[in-house]
Amino acid sequence: MAGIFGVALRGLGMLGRGKKVSKTITSVKPNVPKTKLEKAKSKLAIAKQKTKASGAKLKQTIFEIGQKSKGKD
Repeated sequence: MAGIFGVALRGLGMLGRGKKVSKTITSVKPNVPKTKLEKAKSKLAIAKQKTKASGAKLKQTIFEIGQKSKGKD
């Protein structure tokens, strides 16, 4: 009996083997700043990210030095 139900569900597409749910992304349009204002905004965003990264590195280094001084190598 279970074989009949399996065939029925497969026929209705309930099991859905091999079907894609969404479209595949094939390409992404590049964001190229054209005006001076857009270029300045882009450079500012990059500078913010670099500052954020260097701050995180500094905090990690301070933490590691603190752990070594406590003897928790």
